[in-house]
Amino acid sequence: MTETIKGGQTRDRILKRTREILITRGFYNTSINDIVVGTGVKKGNLYYHFSSKEDLGIAVLQDAKEDFFKFLESAFSGDNPLDCLRNFLDAILNEQRKKNFVGGCLFGNTALEMSDNNPEFARIINEIFRRWAGIIEGYLNEAIARGDLLTAFNPYQLSELIIAAIEGGIMMARVSKEGRELAGCIESLKKLLASNPRNVAPLQTAQ
Repeated sequence: MTETIKGGQTRDRILKRTREILITRGFYNTSINDIVVGTGVKKGNLYYHFSSKEDLGIAVLQDAKEDFFKFLESAFSGDNPLDCLRNFLDAILNEQRKKNFVGGCLFGNTALEMSDNNPEFARIINEIFRRWAGIIEGYLNEAIARGDLLTAFNPYQLSELIIAAIEGGIMMARVSKEGRELAGCIESLKKLLASNPRNVAPLQTAQ
C-alpha cells in the first residue's frame, strides 16, 4: 500500500469519525483531544491532514455534503415526479429511524450552532440548502408541468417549506426520541403534494 493511499484512507477515517462526533456533541463542545480519542489517530497525524479544528470542521461538512447528495440521487426514485418526492420523504424518515433519532441532521445542527459566528460554515450550509431546494424544485416543476400537482405555491418557495418542515421534524424527533414528530411532518408533506385529487392515496397514520 502506497503512502498516498494510506494517507487518503487515514484522512477519510478522520472525516467520517469526526462527523459522528460532531453530530452528537456539536463543534464547540468537541475538543481536539475528543477527536484524537474518537478517531484513534495521534495529534501530530491529525494536524498533518488538517491545519486546525476549524479546517477539519469545514472538511467534515464538505465530505458530508458529497455523501448527502449521493444519498439524494438514490432517494429520488420512482415512475413519476411525485413518486420521486414521496420516496425521498420516506428515505429521510428511514435514515433518521436507523439512527434512533439520535444526533439529528449535521447541516441543521451546524446552521444553528455556527451560522452567526463563522461565515465559512454559514456559506457551506447555505450552499447545501440552496442546492437541495433546487433539486426538489425540479421535481415540483415536472409534476406541475404534467398536471399531477396543483399548487398556489411558488415551486422554489415550496421546496424551502419542505426542507424547513423536514429539519424542524428532525429536531423535534431528536428531542423526544420517538420519531412521531418527523413522521407527522412527512405525512403532512405528502398530503400537501397530493393536492390534485387523482393523486390522493390513503396515507398511514403517523406513529
